[in-house]
Order: sequence, then C-alpha cells, then structure tokens
Amino acid sequence: MLNSNCGVIPHLMDESHKHPLNDSRNEDFPIHALEFHWDEFDPHLLCFDSSAAQECEFDLEDINFSVSQRKVCIGMWDDEGRYVPCAKQAPVSRFAQCQECSEESFLPHQECVFEPRCDGELCDIEFCKREHMLYIAFYDTRMKIGMSSTRRIDKRLIEQGADAYSIIGKHPTRKRAREAEKKISERLRIPQFHRQEVLLRNLSRPLDAEGIEGRLEALKITLGEAFQLKPDPLRWLKGYPIDLPLREVPKLEPSAGVHRGELVGIKGKWMVFDSDGLKALNLSDVPARFLARLVP
Repeated sequence: MLNSNCGVIPHLMDESHKHPLNDSRNEDFPIHALEFHWDEFDPHLLCFDSSAAQECEFDLEDINFSVSQRKVCIGMWDDEGRYVPCAKQAPVSRFAQCQECSEESFLPHQECVFEPRCDGELCDIEFCKREHMLYIAFYDTRMKIGMSSTRRIDKRLIEQGADAYSIIGKHPTRKRAREAEKKISERLRIPQFHRQEVLLRNLSRPLDAEGIEGRLEALKITLGEAFQLKPDPLRWLKGYPIDLPLREVPKLEPSAGVHRGELVGIKGKWMVFDSDGLKALNLSDVPARFLARLVP
C-alpha cells in the first residue's frame, strides 16, 4: 500500500516543460492523474501535482477526495523517463492520451491496442512485433480469454484482478495472438470480457479453487481436440491487498464525484471502501481525470 501524499515524493521531470494545466481552470482539481499500475501486488496511482509542479504518488489509503468529470490527455514520458505534459491540453475520452501524444510516444493508431492492423511491418513499432501469449483467466469460476505480451503477463492479469490463469499458447506478434484469441473465443464461446458488476459479485463469495481446477481440466480436453493446445498449469494470484470474501457485494460508484470512506482493499482495477456500505471505484478509469483532496 502507498503511504505518500501527492506533493511529497518528487519524480524526475523535464524542467523545460511547465504543466499547461497549472492555471485558474484547474484550481479546484490541482492533481492530474497520469497512470494507475501495479508493482507486483502493490498498487500505485501516479499523478502530477500542479500546485507543487511535480509528479507524485496519490495516497490510496486516504479515501477523502473528489474526481473530475473532465478528462485531459496525460501527455507522455520521454526516452530518459522525464514527464512531458500534453502541450494542447487535449480532451480525451476512450484513451488517456490524445492521438498526437500517442503517435509520438506509443502507437500511431490507438485502436491497434484492441485490433492490431499489422505485424509491425507497417508501423515498425516494437510493441506490435513482440511475442504475445494467449491465456485463460479465472475470476472465481468465471473464465475469459485474453492476450498479453510475454514480458508483462503477470502484471496484466493482476491489473485485471484475476484469481488464477493458464497460458494456452504463444504467438510471434500481437496481431497473430489477437486472431487466435477471436477464433478460440468464437468457437468455444469463451467470453473476452465480463461486466464489472458481474465480477464484483465474486468478492463476496469464498473462492472455489476446486471449481477453477475442474473447469481448466475440462477445457484442456476441448482445447486439445479443437486447437491442439495444451494449457499450462494454473498460476494463482493471491497477493492482492484485500481480505476476501467481503461481507457484501460492493456497489460500483461513478468515477466522477466525491469519494469518502475507509479503505477495505484493492483488487485489480477496483478500490473497495466502506462508506455506509461497501463501494467500489474503478481506478483504471481515473487516469486523465483530475483529483482534489477534501477538507476533513
């Protein structure tokens, strides 16, 4: 868990770039959320504090803050790891970066995150050429199929809050993995996603480890017969900072608004807190929004 407030821990920043959002429009929400990520089983929300003109980590244990409706491009980090804010203050919606910042620092076509256009021969992007794995993730006994680059498979499944997963195949590029993912999903009717509210229900039930193992054993037969695939043994993800099962199903809160309460724990994208009942905030939807600490 994080114990640092924004404005306390400085990070490397290019001093030649003044954050463009440090103006009167941002006085009520001085903290720009940049990235939510996991370091093994430690969650982090990286932000830019315009009042202190520096990057910082938001204290996720102190649930007494407000989140803006407005979303603005998070900018980028240069080759030396220095933060460079978006010069155009571009509004964003689906992605945390605007098209221009993404093109300069990550992908020329943002939709390639979901539907790759090539194997890297057109864009020459290392991310697209990278080896990817197909996996079956388990949320209690609910399954989903997905893909991830080989180098970040654990991180990807922790971000999603999976209880366990099995690698079912490797592919030389992202596009090849995506094609195989869609083919298996369609033929075996394995979903590629679940609604948040559905997965939040699992948090109030004891984990059915035997049920998960049984579903994988049955899937091994089907994958072997239909695709000549042999799933790897289950890898369990048991280090989330939350005690389960919860006493009740947490209610999913809108990202924008006021959030007050006592932290219960964090699993995947969801911060669970107690505020006249259990609530859940989707932390993956916070980057690009603005935050403000509330007066107790």
